[in-house]
Order: sequence, then structure tokens, then C-alpha cells
Amino acid sequence: MTMKPEIIDEKKFKILGCVFYGDPFHTAAEWTYENEIGKLWMRFYTLMQKYFVLISKIIVDQDVAYEIHIEPEEYIKNKRYYVFVGMEVSNIEEVPVEMFLKILPNTTYLKFTTKVTDRNSCEDVFKKWMPKNGFEQAHPYVIQGYDRKRYKDLKDPKSEIDWYIPVRKI
Repeated sequence: MTMKPEIIDEKKFKILGCVFYGDPFHTAAEWTYENEIGKLWMRFYTLMQKYFVLISKIIVDQDVAYEIHIEPEEYIKNKRYYVFVGMEVSNIEEVPVEMFLKILPNTTYLKFTTKVTDRNSCEDVFKKWMPKNGFEQAHPYVIQGYDRKRYKDLKDPKSEIDWYIPVRKI
């Protein structure tokens, strides 16, 4: 593993977006635009255009969008989980009816960046880096950050993904 994880102390993400629950790969493979996650992104961006005037005032960074994978307790049995995609907002007074607001816990994050071709490095962080450095996952979710300046496409080997894992010292 060549990336160097960074510790981000006490961050609270407020994400406005869209949600899917189930097996997102029941119709198409992972890391394709045809699976349920790809369809979720399309729905999100359609709603962003529809509500742009309202939402554009509260978006923290219009170049960065997030994908959150949340594993509920039953995930081990049924392999179904929540996928939430959206953008970070600073303040919210009104949520468009077709969208949802997710406020994640104020927690410490382990942040690292991979190329899209090296996305399996996330497994190495969980299995090697975290135990070696005295960390464990604090909450059952992982965030992927997509910065338009560094992420162009799933098939572009230069594209980068930022990963955020909620952690605590053990």
C-alpha cells in the first residue's frame, strides 16, 4: 500500500442526496454505471438540476460529491445495505421532497486517496493499516469522495477517489 492515510479529527458530515437500500449489484456488476449505484447517481444529479437554485446556496463545495455505504446489522445475513449519494451542505432549512438529509456522527475519520484502478486498497487499510496502527472502525459505514478536479470517470486510470473511514483508537 503506497498511500498515506491522514487522520481527520471530529468531522460531522451533513449530506443532502438520495438513498438506495438493497443489493445494488443485482442487475449489473460493481463499478459500473448500470448498477443501482449508477442509477442512484443519475437520480441525484437530475434532482440537483431541478432544485439547483435552492441547493446551490448551501452546498459546501460544488466540485465534491459523496457516496456512503452503510451496513445495517442484517447486512451479514442478507448482503443488503444503504447507499447514500449526495453533496455536503452547510445549513439546511428546506429539503426537496424527493431528497434526504443524512447527518453523520461527529467522529474521527481516516482519509486516504486511491486511483480508481487501485480501489481494493481500501481492504488493505481495513485488514493491515488500521490494526497495525491501533484503529478500529467506529461506525458501520464508509464514505467515498469524488472531487471533479481529480475524478473524471470509472474507466479513467488517472481518476482518484477519496475514502473516509470513521475510526477510533483501540
